[in-house]
Amino acid sequence: MAEERSVPTPGSFEEPYRVARLRRRTSVIAELELSPLHGELDYQAGEYVLLEDDRGEVPPRSYSVANAPRPDGTISLLVTRVPDGETSRWVHDRLREGDTVRLSGPYGTFVDDPASTAPALYLAAGSGLAPIRALLEAGLRSRARRSLTLIFSARTEADVIDRALFERRQRDQPSFRFIRTLTRGPGQPPHGRIPALLPSTYESLADHDAFIAGAPAFVVACAAAATALGARRERIHTEEFFVEPQPWTDEPPETGERM
Repeated sequence: MAEERSVPTPGSFEEPYRVARLRRRTSVIAELELSPLHGELDYQAGEYVLLEDDRGEVPPRSYSVANAPRPDGTISLLVTRVPDGETSRWVHDRLREGDTVRLSGPYGTFVDDPASTAPALYLAAGSGLAPIRALLEAGLRSRARRSLTLIFSARTEADVIDRALFERRQRDQPSFRFIRTLTRGPGQPPHGRIPALLPSTYESLADHDAFIAGAPAFVVACAAAATALGARRERIHTEEFFVEPQPWTDEPPETGERM
């Protein structure tokens, strides 16, 4: 993503939001909860927005919305600190509760069919959980799908975001299953990366819709593993998160500094 401003696409808007809450979710991920000050962005679960400061001094960067649309217009973002990322460092080091930011959007195509009844598999790592969490929230709310499974990959137990939330949903909603897997450090099984875990979890994914979000290598490996289990390519939906800013042309980026 280049340093120049984005060129809004038809149907996109820019609105001021207030930082209602800022939480450190892991050693490198912060969650922003943003409340609209005037109008609010009209978006679908899985889409992303551009975030910038209200003075135009910080480059706008794209972040997936981490919640489904809510009546109060609240938008949550998961922001990973990038060592050379000016915007992520601004969020982690300088942004405070009560500050005003600007959001524009929505953008993206990582969305679901709300009428689908097929089983859904959600795969995420790191802040790739953001759009997955929004899609899952919307899916559980609609109750259309026969089953919904989230597999979240984290390095250590301390990196498992929203464990209590997902475990509570698993207890309360029989159609939902939550699996976390660790790639480093001790903890209860399972361990290892999701592509290696899938064959022991599923015999076939031929009737599933799959939604995968995370770093490019993670997305490619998970998509390949799902395909090997029979998932149809047109039913595998992916969202790649780039640590380094990606160049813009005349349109907002499909991905950006979202990890």
